[in-house]
Amino acid sequence: MKILIIAGLFFLSSFSIAQEKLGLEQVVNRVLSQNFGIQIAKVDVEIAKNENNIGAAGYLPTIDADATQDLTVNTARQEFISGDVNEATNANNRAFNAGIMLNWTFFDGFKMFATDKKLDELERFSELNLRAQMEMKIYEAVVNYYTLLSLQEMEEVYTSAIELSKMRKNYTENRFNSGAANRIQLMQAELDLTADSAAYIANKQSQAQVKADLIKILQLDVTQEIIVEGNLGTREETQEWDAIATQFMAQNTSIMQAKANIAISELSTKEAKSKFYPQLSFYAAYNFGNSVNEVGFLASNRSYGPSVGITASWSILNQLSSVTELRNSRLNVERSELAYQNDSINALADLRNYYQMIQFAEEKLSFEERNISQTQSIIEISETALKAGSITPLELREIQYSAIQAEGRLLQSQIEYQTARLNISLLSGGFQKLF
Repeated sequence: MKILIIAGLFFLSSFSIAQEKLGLEQVVNRVLSQNFGIQIAKVDVEIAKNENNIGAAGYLPTIDADATQDLTVNTARQEFISGDVNEATNANNRAFNAGIMLNWTFFDGFKMFATDKKLDELERFSELNLRAQMEMKIYEAVVNYYTLLSLQEMEEVYTSAIELSKMRKNYTENRFNSGAANRIQLMQAELDLTADSAAYIANKQSQAQVKADLIKILQLDVTQEIIVEGNLGTREETQEWDAIATQFMAQNTSIMQAKANIAISELSTKEAKSKFYPQLSFYAAYNFGNSVNEVGFLASNRSYGPSVGITASWSILNQLSSVTELRNSRLNVERSELAYQNDSINALADLRNYYQMIQFAEEKLSFEERNISQTQSIIEISETALKAGSITPLELREIQYSAIQAEGRLLQSQIEYQTARLNISLLSGGFQKLF
């Protein structure tokens, strides 16, 4: 069994060979440069920028050119009242017409002004979507980074526990061979070594799952082996609540998106109102026409020249579609305002919750840091005491188990602190400094 355990641990540890090391800054940079979700959002921003122009707003006129060439072959017989007869077989009639026309709607019920501002808001909204995508992907990557970092540190704890369990098993085996220990004590030592090895393997499995998530976010090759490096115990000074709440109202991405939605809905209402006004347009055209006929009243006809004019149109009744559109657009404004209030209240409540969580996490972290400082000393003293016969193997196991729990609580406190800090940064708009 001992040989199998050692071989299994050696096999698992071999995965660490040729692994790429990633620090926190590298993780963030890779997310921003390689994540496909962010790249797609960047393309959407470029599309919104392209669509935001004076032509799309309706300021510019339209210019159309067209040309047609007709050729017909007719067999005709024409008898006139005077008795004359005009008859032709397979007569060719040719006609060519060409023209160019400018049409400019210079008054559309103020719709072009509303559309111009709406396009600005849509571009801004696409930029906020990009920012939200960046924030969420960075958040997911950093949470996985800290989780993997804690699992790597816990791996060292399990490795130390295995070494101590091996020492205890060897000690008990020697005592059993000399008759100072019974078989039950030896079997218990072997079971504890197996349990520690199983915990080590479970930790490796958890690392593999987190690595898979991190590789997916970073868009790395699925066969890429990675490890992360850094300091999980890094702590930053937490701002006062009033400062965080003020920053939240000014920089929270979801709140800014909700405000942009209100602006877009209000501008859509102005567009709907424009349909109740008359439409005034100016047009200018130049047309050319030429026809040649082998049968008919005219042998040839040519005409060309410019034309200008002003058109006015007013939709007085269009099956109430304009009225319905206006009513719905006003309801959309109300809906956007309600969504803004709902998002603000919920996000602020979440922010307050995470603010309280980080305060508790700081207290727990300080307590566990003080507690863990004694753990290693206790383990070293216990090993010496066991060899000297001052304590029993069972007492050593209890001390070992308490040490593992202490290490686990410390890492859990560190994760809780880092997660609360990340949530506060995400909700208060603090992530923008990362990009």
